[in-house]
Amino acid sequence: MKRLGAGFISLVLIFSMSCMTFARLSSSNAMRFSSIVSTISTSLQKELSLQKYALHVIGGNDEKEFLQNELMSRFTTIQWTSSADASITITPTEMRTAYFPTEDDEVFVRTCGMSATIRIDEPSKSRIVSIPNITLSDTIRIDEVYQLQQPSYTFCIGSIPSSSWNALDSLVKPMLYVLTLGFSTWLLFSVRTQ
Repeated sequence: MKRLGAGFISLVLIFSMSCMTFARLSSSNAMRFSSIVSTISTSLQKELSLQKYALHVIGGNDEKEFLQNELMSRFTTIQWTSSADASITITPTEMRTAYFPTEDDEVFVRTCGMSATIRIDEPSKSRIVSIPNITLSDTIRIDEVYQLQQPSYTFCIGSIPSSSWNALDSLVKPMLYVLTLGFSTWLLFSVRTQ
């Protein structure tokens, strides 16, 4: 009896592990933005020459929290203090997630993109580094969309496009509304005149 139980448990474990190898694991939207910030910090690393900086992020609370945490964790050799003579000011001009339909109604193209302007003020000089739109795109299934979004970050949420063009909603319904309004107006005035 014990062998049967142990055999059943091992069979379940083997089956679940084999299913996990075929399961598709997509990274969350926040992880995609973390990769984008990693790319930006690699470029920014070449521009920095001091050891103490004050970090300022201009934008919404979500962007401030996310970018400050990501940059401070990547630049471990820099001492971040508000009393530093040098400062880095980051202004994200665009930070959003978008979904685009494909030929398959069950699959979307997910695009996480960010562009920013970074101002580096040091005692000897000031300069502005413009980060063009950096995007990461992949395909995800429609049932993965809500699992991969983080509601705590508004830039990680995107609107899901309608699956296909619907002639009834696009053409017929507006025409019916106009015809109904016209017929009602004609009926109202024709009954009043009699």
